[in-house]
Amino acid sequence: MSETAIEVQTQAEWLAEAERLFGADAMAWRFECPVCHHVASLQDWKDAGAPQATWAFSCVGRWIPGSRDAFEASGVGPCNYAGGGLFRLNPVAMVFPDGSTHHAFAFAEVAAS
Repeated sequence: MSETAIEVQTQAEWLAEAERLFGADAMAWRFECPVCHHVASLQDWKDAGAPQATWAFSCVGRWIPGSRDAFEASGVGPCNYAGGGLFRLNPVAMVFPDGSTHHAFAFAEVAAS
């Protein structure tokens, strides 16, 4: 398994980038799971019943029945990857003003319009 490069951003930088990419409605912000590459919005995590602390941290598939196993070669759709598990693959480290960090998924690519 290759080492994942970590992008470090302050909370303010991260919030500004999210709004630049997706607009002011945070529920429309979209993220890509680093394991299965499923793209989900914050609204998707909310609709799945995921605890807010897990949004963009663990794949939305953890809260969708029938999702595939994260490290299995078969299956479609979102997986059950947990950002705080044995393999920590979240590529973004957000640094809060108090110095604490939160690791998150990268923003999804924005489709050309």
